[in-house]
Amino acid sequence: MIHTHSHDVWELYLQLAGPPTQWTVAGRTWHVPSRGLLGVPPGAPHAMAASSTAPYHFYFAALAPADIVPADDLHPLWRQRQPFVISDAGSMVTPFELFLREVTTHQPLRTAGLTYTAALLVTEASRLADGRQPGRDLAMHPAVSAAKRLIENRLAEGLTTDDLAAAVHLSPAHLAELFRTETGETPARHRTRLRMERARLLLAETDLPITTLAIDLGYSSSQHFATAFRREIGTTPSRYRRKVTNPRDPSDLGAVCNINGSVP
Repeated sequence: MIHTHSHDVWELYLQLAGPPTQWTVAGRTWHVPSRGLLGVPPGAPHAMAASSTAPYHFYFAALAPADIVPADDLHPLWRQRQPFVISDAGSMVTPFELFLREVTTHQPLRTAGLTYTAALLVTEASRLADGRQPGRDLAMHPAVSAAKRLIENRLAEGLTTDDLAAAVHLSPAHLAELFRTETGETPARHRTRLRMERARLLLAETDLPITTLAIDLGYSSSQHFATAFRREIGTTPSRYRRKVTNPRDPSDLGAVCNINGSVP
């Protein structure tokens, strides 16, 4: 349970999975669905209004948009200082993961990395506030671009080629052929690669239980996930986590920063 608190900057909560959550922000109740984004303005008291027996997970970041983007590019959203919810914010997942990697690891050019990824967060939230859908990849067939976004934004759902084809109004065979021509891989392969990329990030930078992580990524069980992970990465999820969190002592799990809020 997250109790009442406030910050002197904006706080963004991206719910990754789980049932809708309820938040109280400045005396008003807000409902945040899975893949929804809650924005809390500076100084606004806020809390999670109710707990749940079902697990749910989120990313969060505290940012000062006016210090991150040029004044001419600052969206009115950040000047109005009003809470907001964006129900379909799946396109925020990648910017959040890039930002949190900079926050939780020490790498060369860290200041530049933090600045760049924070700007990505603010920019994508501003675009979503305008109701703008992510633009299609340059020089890519629009149906393939749309299918890619569906896979990326609904990664845990395991959308099949038939599902994707129906969504972009093509036959499954035609979409599969276009997808392979444009990207060099099948839709299923693209989904698996993205799942593995996200799995490696979550194993390295969170302490989510592997069973929970597997379910969040759309696997039916931890065993199913472990089999897929070993096939793709060449080791088990547990061994991978030990290696990246404490490379000098493979037997020690080490300390992992919990960037996911897992609320019982």
